[in-house]
Amino acid sequence: MSKGLFLDFYELTMAQAYFNYKPQAFATFDLFIRSAKRPFYAACGIDDALKHVCEMRFAKEDIDYLRELKFQDDFLDYLKNFSFKGEIWAVEEPEIVFAQEPLVRVTANLIEAQLIEGLLLNSINLATTIATKACRIVVAAKGKSVYDFSLRRTQGCDAALASAKYSYIAGAKGTSNTYAGFLFKIPTSGTMAHSFVMSFDREIESFKAFAKTFPTRAILLVDTYDTNKGIESAVRVAHDLKKEGIELAGIRIDSGNIADTAHFARNLFDKEGMIDVNILASGNLDEFKIEKLLASKAPIDAFGVGTHMGCSSDEPYTDVIYKLVEIMEDNHGFIPTMKLSEAKTTMPYKKQIMRAYDKNNIMETDTIILDTEKCKGKKLLSKIVEGGKRILKEPDIEEKRAIFAKKIKEAPLGLLKNTPAYTYNVIVSKKLASLTEQLKEQIKKRILPKPVFFDIDTQYDFLDKKGALYVPNCEEIIAHIRQLKKCAQQKGIFVVSSQDIHESDSAEFKKFPPHCIRGTKGHKKITETLLPKYKFIETHRTYSFEELRAITRNYQQVILEKNVFDIFSNPNTRNMLETLYPDRIYVYGVATEYCIKETIEGLIKSGFYVTLVEDAVKEISKKEKEKFFSLWKKRGVSFINTKTLLQNPFASL
Repeated sequence: MSKGLFLDFYELTMAQAYFNYKPQAFATFDLFIRSAKRPFYAACGIDDALKHVCEMRFAKEDIDYLRELKFQDDFLDYLKNFSFKGEIWAVEEPEIVFAQEPLVRVTANLIEAQLIEGLLLNSINLATTIATKACRIVVAAKGKSVYDFSLRRTQGCDAALASAKYSYIAGAKGTSNTYAGFLFKIPTSGTMAHSFVMSFDREIESFKAFAKTFPTRAILLVDTYDTNKGIESAVRVAHDLKKEGIELAGIRIDSGNIADTAHFARNLFDKEGMIDVNILASGNLDEFKIEKLLASKAPIDAFGVGTHMGCSSDEPYTDVIYKLVEIMEDNHGFIPTMKLSEAKTTMPYKKQIMRAYDKNNIMETDTIILDTEKCKGKKLLSKIVEGGKRILKEPDIEEKRAIFAKKIKEAPLGLLKNTPAYTYNVIVSKKLASLTEQLKEQIKKRILPKPVFFDIDTQYDFLDKKGALYVPNCEEIIAHIRQLKKCAQQKGIFVVSSQDIHESDSAEFKKFPPHCIRGTKGHKKITETLLPKYKFIETHRTYSFEELRAITRNYQQVILEKNVFDIFSNPNTRNMLETLYPDRIYVYGVATEYCIKETIEGLIKSGFYVTLVEDAVKEISKKEKEKFFSLWKKRGVSFINTKTLLQNPFASL
């Protein structure tokens, strides 16, 4: 199997976009069980998942295939040398866990962390589903042996192997799956099929043939024709074999009233002095049927469980999910993230699970805490992978089986019942709960529709009566501009400003008087337009998307220099807008029929929703203003006054 291509396609498409826009971002993801469909879960498959992650590579044929799917060449070059280099924390496998608890925590480059999602979820979902169901069945059997008989019913070879492996870890005594026995050194067990009995003229002949072929492990299937007569035939064969020094190991009952049949068989065997002959029950068994059989005191020694255990038929999957909990860009520290979807809300931050025990060493409470918090109890998450390499040795299958047997003894008895007497106590620390609520409110504000203010050419040479190119009566709009600046500062609205700037020999001076000359007071923006923290974006340099994103995170205002009317003459304007991606752009400044006109035309052409703050712009010619206002209305530009905008800058979005 190509581990490089063993992922959902969207993981690759997202990774390609991350490669283009967030190549240096780091992230933390949590893998956890979202919904509590079981009272508890047996977390398994983690070690297999981590092995796959550490070995994940893209072979030449993988790259060739992705090239056919039109992925970019530079991204494919990245994948050629891909390997996971991050760190992974996880609970010990196997572990008793509960919904909402982080089972695996991944911190790595965002691309790496995203590409391993499928490997983690696939391995842990199947293994945990099977181990949990098997554990329930083993507990219901109350010390009676349980065997995995699921090979013929599981969904494919890998599922059959997983069923054998994880049911064994959860306490099953063996499996009918010979390949699993070979791979994992699990005890194998098998009897015979009805076809074997039917291939002989007489049932008793089939019993003799099988017992003589396997004298030390003969278990006879007695329900092919008449179950009670089949049991009587088994007794006759047992007597004959005993004369040859062969002891019958047992019988298997696969249909009918298993409890009554088992009582009949046990009475007959004991009467005949065959107290060591075991009775194995099979046939669509699960934890509920086994519990019922044992409640009826059916004398059954072992259970062969197939479909219901191998397919976990009542809950055929575990709702494991993998969600982003924090992200870091530009080495400025991790920023918490969370999902707010209804019924799918997630918890932010790196977390730890602390398990408390009572005086009898029985599990009492799990507390989900911030990774940096202190809390009494046993930490469940440990660092297993560092720098892409496993640092803790994986226990072998027998060690895992012993670990889980010990943990089951630590579980509250009420939890292990098929109809649990109570719900185990999983709580969230006060600090984590408080920070989560705070972040939720921040995100609600963050996801409000995003307006951007476009402040055009509000400079001394245009707005000051002594300015070189004064716009008549423009002092009327300065108070409104001041209010807009205050609104932006209070509401966290980003401001894109333009600044006309010329050299002394500018070609524009052939048509207009010299103005906004670099280094003079006239080219500076008036103080009423400047936020406390702003960044100049020069015309002679083109910034990368990554640089522009960093600027928008660190500043609330950018000032785009230009030496012509059009703000889009600055090579960074379009990319800045793409980085901000506003829902609506509010335009104000001077002069309406010149730089304002070019700005609005450029924004319309670029597909943005534009609103003109009509009492915060000033024209030179009223006739030209009316002409352009009429034209813009026809082209979808809306108009608003400052007072209305200030009442709710998000209302028209």
